[in-house]
Amino acid sequence: MDFDSDFKNTLAGIDTSNMMSMTNSFPLLLRLMRIHDDTIEDVHQTYGSKLDGICIVGVGGSAIAGDICRAYLMGHDLIPIISSRNYSIPQFVNKNWAVISLSYSGHTAETITATRDANKRGCPLFLVTSGGPLENTARNALEFRLPIGLKPRAALPLIVSITLPILETLLGVQGTNLDSVSESLKQLHARWDSTNVSPASCAQLIKDRIPIFIGWNHLAPVAYRARCQMNENAKILAISSEMPEASHNEIEGAAACAKHQFIPILLRSREESQEVKQQFEETTKIFIENGCNTLSLNLELESRIQESLGYTYHLDLTSCFLADFLGVDAMSGERINQIKTKLEEPKMDL
Repeated sequence: MDFDSDFKNTLAGIDTSNMMSMTNSFPLLLRLMRIHDDTIEDVHQTYGSKLDGICIVGVGGSAIAGDICRAYLMGHDLIPIISSRNYSIPQFVNKNWAVISLSYSGHTAETITATRDANKRGCPLFLVTSGGPLENTARNALEFRLPIGLKPRAALPLIVSITLPILETLLGVQGTNLDSVSESLKQLHARWDSTNVSPASCAQLIKDRIPIFIGWNHLAPVAYRARCQMNENAKILAISSEMPEASHNEIEGAAACAKHQFIPILLRSREESQEVKQQFEETTKIFIENGCNTLSLNLELESRIQESLGYTYHLDLTSCFLADFLGVDAMSGERINQIKTKLEEPKMDL
């Protein structure tokens, strides 16, 4: 692995006891680590054009990083790329499929079990983790070790910075310049603060409402990420959906806006076709007609990768501001830990 020249100072400058500090470090984390060029070449020579498919294994924030990479690469995926959030991988995944296992902590039971399943089938394995039991699931796996200390959901840019080049190499497509993307995100942050769509402004709009995040194409997993960040950081319920599906069924539920405090947040892209633009516009009109205050969020970003990661960064920050406004601890995970504890309890024989 290659590391940013200021690796240690960058990590030392992040307050890992504060979610806002970790989230503000999104651009820095995106450029902190790089896969060595020799490793990229070895992966290309070994697996390039020889795979039937790629399966990304993981749950939670680690899995969402994989989803964002997969959606960003739509159009370059000449072989199927699937996500598996379970204790096993689909039966059709065999030794001709590569499996990329994502778990920041390395302790995720579903990911560990599914990775063992993939190992038994002889799948080429790539592990992206900071350690834990996951690193011992397969001898021949290619492991990419992440620095410890972050909350798993705050490690998304780190996981993207490793997962995306793995996918691009396996697919045989040109690599994305994430250093350039990192720099653009730093500039965007400064620009947002002087607009009415800053993360803080968006958090004020969401306060005391249930947000409905709607994304299209590569922004569909970003909408899902936003929902999860509202759940985990701000401790509120949220909904996510995607276009054009949203205009075929759930739009009928817009009448509920008269009785409940919903706020649809539509993530707009420069890549929208005329048909998709019209669907967004007509959907917005229906929400407004039914009494929903609606936010059409257009960050006016220049490329697909900037949209994928820029919207993610913006909405991650929004969730942190909302947590502050609501007076909740964005770092806590009491209910998640409660479930984990119950699952780890020894089962009694009956």
